[in-house]
Amino acid sequence: MPEVRDLRILIIDDNKKIHEDFLKILSFTESNTPSDIEKKLFGDVAVENKPLLPHFQIGSALQGKEGVEEIKKAIKEGQPYALAFVDIRMPPGWDGIETIQHIWEVDPDIQIVICTAYSDYSWEETIELLGQKENLLILKKPFDSIAVRQLAYALTKKWQLLQQSRSYTRLLEEKVDERTSSLQELLSRTRGTLESSADGIFVLNNDSGVVDYNTKFLDIWNIPQSIIETNKGNLVLDYIAQQAENPIEFTNMIVDLSKKPEAVKVKKFNFKPERIFECYSQPYKIKEEITGRVWSFRDISQRIILERKLEYQALHDSLTGLPNRELMLHKLQHALERAKRQQSLFAIIFFDLNRFKLINDSLGHAAGDELLKLVAKRMEFVLRQTDTLARLGGDEFVLIADSINSELDAGTIANRLMGVFKDTFEICGHSLSVSTSAGVSLYPRDGTTISELLRHADAAMYRAKSLGTSQPHFYTVELGRQIAERLELENDLTNALSNDEFVLYYQPQVDARTKKILSVEALIRWQHPKKGLLLPIHFIPIAEETGLIFSIGDWILKTACEQNKRWQEKGFPKIRVAVSITLKQIKQANFAQKIKSILEETGLKSKYLELELSEKALVRAVDWPENPLADIRAMGVNITLGDFGTGDSSINYLHRIPLNRLKIAQSYIKNINLNNSDEVIIQSIITLARKLNLNIVAEGVETQKQLEFLQSNHCEEIQGTYFSQPITSEEMQNLLNK
Repeated sequence: MPEVRDLRILIIDDNKKIHEDFLKILSFTESNTPSDIEKKLFGDVAVENKPLLPHFQIGSALQGKEGVEEIKKAIKEGQPYALAFVDIRMPPGWDGIETIQHIWEVDPDIQIVICTAYSDYSWEETIELLGQKENLLILKKPFDSIAVRQLAYALTKKWQLLQQSRSYTRLLEEKVDERTSSLQELLSRTRGTLESSADGIFVLNNDSGVVDYNTKFLDIWNIPQSIIETNKGNLVLDYIAQQAENPIEFTNMIVDLSKKPEAVKVKKFNFKPERIFECYSQPYKIKEEITGRVWSFRDISQRIILERKLEYQALHDSLTGLPNRELMLHKLQHALERAKRQQSLFAIIFFDLNRFKLINDSLGHAAGDELLKLVAKRMEFVLRQTDTLARLGGDEFVLIADSINSELDAGTIANRLMGVFKDTFEICGHSLSVSTSAGVSLYPRDGTTISELLRHADAAMYRAKSLGTSQPHFYTVELGRQIAERLELENDLTNALSNDEFVLYYQPQVDARTKKILSVEALIRWQHPKKGLLLPIHFIPIAEETGLIFSIGDWILKTACEQNKRWQEKGFPKIRVAVSITLKQIKQANFAQKIKSILEETGLKSKYLELELSEKALVRAVDWPENPLADIRAMGVNITLGDFGTGDSSINYLHRIPLNRLKIAQSYIKNINLNNSDEVIIQSIITLARKLNLNIVAEGVETQKQLEFLQSNHCEEIQGTYFSQPITSEEMQNLLNK
């Protein structure tokens, strides 16, 4: 058996990086004293006879078969492994389950930790395949280094204790075999060994007479001298049984062993007050003849406390103490099975804190953590006894509302939980008003599987967040249909560029008096194979959310520049082409260089390209330290502020961006001759633009009266259906040809 400092751990994983990570986590330095390590791992929990933290010998195997051979070799060399961390998936060889089965054929004592993700085998499936084993634990990915060290410490210690116990038992057997003299002589010669043991030892003969015991045995059970002096072992064991939390179970074991003299039994029992003992019983032999029975009692209370602590940490959120995702899924499975069996209802309520990222970013993560703890405490205070509240991570919480009678019950529970946000939260000297969005799904109406119910509750929560409602939002079939359509559209959008499904339309911007075309705005359309021609409003927001806006935006810029260059080469008047850009595009690290590269590649001079951005994008771009607009303007590219008057910009922002023109929002233009206030605003915008030496474009001009008003107020350029709808490049070429 290896010494304390030479406990061996085998890592079986097909990923070499994982081996490196385990080696770092389990490394031991001489500067770490045992008490320091134990305090870091387990706090200030008092542990009797605390051992030194082992120096682990780490072995490695990249495949299951290789790991089994390594274990065989270690056993042959007399240096067996105490613990193996086994990955659940190791293609192309054995998976973790098959590997463990082969390992236990070779060494049934080795402690096993299965390293697995949430999508792999469930605990129930693992038990079904491997059986209920005390030397099997599951470690979920991603790993926590402290959890790994705790597992390594506890399980190697457990293995070591088992080896010590067996070593001691073998020692007793050897001594019994060697003795030819009387039983008293044997007991006297082993007295020193008995007294040195940390276990309570009790020896009986075949007639249940007391042969021997050690002082530790008397101390553990506090057995009265009057009972010991009877020399009746059955009375002693009965006295011990009365201290068990389940005396009948302990007594049944005694009776069962009395009928099976050859039997060896190791079993854990709970004793009062809150003590846990590992009871070991085996035949007592002299020259292969069974002459009695040896009982050994080991106090494993501290070990069980550590194991339970590890289990708690594995199933609970370390910040709030709430059940984590794994325990929530386990509880949800029970709720689902009960609802199916009883034909009853239950609800899943998804909660998400609004503006949590803003709080984290502005006040720091410590404030965010404190808020999450306060939210959890408030929610727990209003829970029903049958409810389960879990934290999934971040600012997401899930409530399992079991034993409800109707949708109304679920709404009442959700509203009660949302009510805890009415009062402000005192965080780091700040009084914060925090709100939440909640989505609800019901079994069986909204799904009959855990994944369906969670997905639908999550979707309902995001709909509540988008609506800005203070009420819980219930999942509906219509919401599911909309989500499915959006997901389908998102999937189609991923391939639209490579399938050449995008096309640019062009709408001219003309001189308000001469009607001469001065520029065109490039407008993207999506020729969807099933849905037909789609306007940007149907897919550009999705492109921004998914990040596809970068590749789509590059395509628009390049295609528009190429088309304008072709028109110029054909001898048409040299005009500008305007392209709308988003804030995400502006914030690309290389956006200015990208514009320069596109102009060089297409051969279009910079003065014939115009970039249009919204007021919202302008405000955020100005405040961004790496704003590229000045560099782009320095190239000679025109910059236009679109939809002016509808956003957040001010004169201050107009001074800080090198603009060429302002585009009056269509919402004002359509109210000409209908709303005097809007006419005054238009006049003010034109006056402001003139003072800032900016050109003015009126967007959305549809009628003669609108045109006349703009002409009378000296608006320079117009754009709208009064002159032309957005048209294809071929139609635009015909228009330029007139």
